[in-house]
Amino acid sequence: MRVGILGSGRLGTPLGRLLAVAGHEVCFSDADPARAAAAAAECGGQARHGSPVEAVRFGEVVVMAVWWEAFPAVVEQLGGALAGKIVIDPSNPITERDGAATAVAVPDGLTSPQYQQNVLGPNVRLVRTFNTKYPNELLELGTAGQRGGTRADMPYWGDDDAAKKAVVPLIEAAGFTAIDGGGLSDAL
Repeated sequence: MRVGILGSGRLGTPLGRLLAVAGHEVCFSDADPARAAAAAAECGGQARHGSPVEAVRFGEVVVMAVWWEAFPAVVEQLGGALAGKIVIDPSNPITERDGAATAVAVPDGLTSPQYQQNVLGPNVRLVRTFNTKYPNELLELGTAGQRGGTRADMPYWGDDDAAKKAVVPLIEAAGFTAIDGGGLSDAL
């Protein structure tokens, strides 16, 4: 499967690496093109890099590996490019202020992915996953699962059953056991 990754930082790079090692085509992107190029290079020639719009066009599935608060700006920058796409949301409502992780209040009593679905719009097929492990754990646990070790559970949530089914093989290829958590209203 072709996967576009928006954000080549602490989460996007290890996740893209796991998917590339598993044989998926990965295109990294980032606001800093050098960071996207470095993420692709980490995959040993098994990935490419491009602009955020190029990554969206490339991907059958797009991973929004950006800070939770950055979703609105990224969506605005992309215009309508995400329409009809399956988008994976691994973000948590956390930001960094003065060097410390700080929780962000999700408006209107929504779960985090319900809010992000509103930001993305109704034409985007959102699946929430890869948000329950720290980035260093994600790479370590995924690699162990890919090499035949014990597979950690990776829950996923979504309101579009076909999109959820399309994401399950990516979760499993990344070295995890996919666990259906229900709809976006049930999500962590």
